[in-house]
Amino acid sequence: MTHDTYRLLGGPGSPYSLKMRAILRYRRLPHVWIVPRGYIGTGGELAQAGKGIIPVVQYPDGGYRADSTPIAYDLERRHPGVRSIVPDDPAQAFVSHLIEDMADEMLVTAMFEMRWASAEDQAFCATRQLSGWLSPIPRAELDEIVLRFTGRQTTLRAKLVQDEGVAPLRRLYADVLSVVERMLDASPYLLGTRPSLGDFGLYAQLHQCSIDPTASAIMRRDAPRTFQWTHALDDASGVDGEWGAPGVWSDAVHGMLSIAGRWYLPAMLANAQAAAAGERRYATRLDGLAWAARTDPYKVKCLGWLRRDLAALPADALGALRPLLERHGCWAALCPGASPALDVPPMAPM
Repeated sequence: MTHDTYRLLGGPGSPYSLKMRAILRYRRLPHVWIVPRGYIGTGGELAQAGKGIIPVVQYPDGGYRADSTPIAYDLERRHPGVRSIVPDDPAQAFVSHLIEDMADEMLVTAMFEMRWASAEDQAFCATRQLSGWLSPIPRAELDEIVLRFTGRQTTLRAKLVQDEGVAPLRRLYADVLSVVERMLDASPYLLGTRPSLGDFGLYAQLHQCSIDPTASAIMRRDAPRTFQWTHALDDASGVDGEWGAPGVWSDAVHGMLSIAGRWYLPAMLANAQAAAAGERRYATRLDGLAWAARTDPYKVKCLGWLRRDLAALPADALGALRPLLERHGCWAALCPGASPALDVPPMAPM
């Protein structure tokens, strides 16, 4: 292992771990992929890293960092111009970030809801994930751990997803599949013939969905090309392409922004309003459907970072982007001066 190698510590069922691995592969940055035996709280290197989440990346300087999106941007600063996943055009770069954040913060909930909904999903997903962490292990011992893990995950699902939340999440998943499937009529990626951060954000959740029983059955039935797209993007180190022309937005971008305006940003805004009011839960409607969830402080930061990025765009890029965001119902939640005001720290790895 060379002195400039990154060590990526992650897990087989973690979409953010696979997102980070796919980015490192595409960018051809020296790295090794490590699934530590055990789990975050059971000792070993992940526990020593002290982040409490996965993935964790050990940088060449020996320090550990966590939080996949800030790490992705940090790698852009550390390795400028090396097969970048951030478009050169500022407006395209913002759209990429917005789509990636939607995948990270809402599509993940759809994935998680399906993963732990049925007995079939619970049995397969728990066994698969824990086998990845713990094998080799006697089956009887594994079964005991699977039972405890399943109980924890189904309890978490019940806290994250109310009964009325299932329909919006299933609709969101169907909409995303439809947009990616149509994208593949004309282009391999959202913003040209090379993948952006937005593509990797979608890939991360959809790759897990392609494995889990219920989500995979839906994808195989309704979006077979999307199934293959997720597996191809797992290692795009051989892809060479170009960014699309600035100001020319593909049908896929329009489709993803429509999803953001109908599903993701209304939820993020309601969450921020609840946080500002000191409320622990919030309720709203997403595309006409009832939605309720726990208030999430991290999502407040995500919305604040998006607003900050939008406000920092050059005037010409902001002017060109505004009609696109207004068309799809995204502008009001993101525009400079939007309420509630969000005072968030700079984006940086943990």
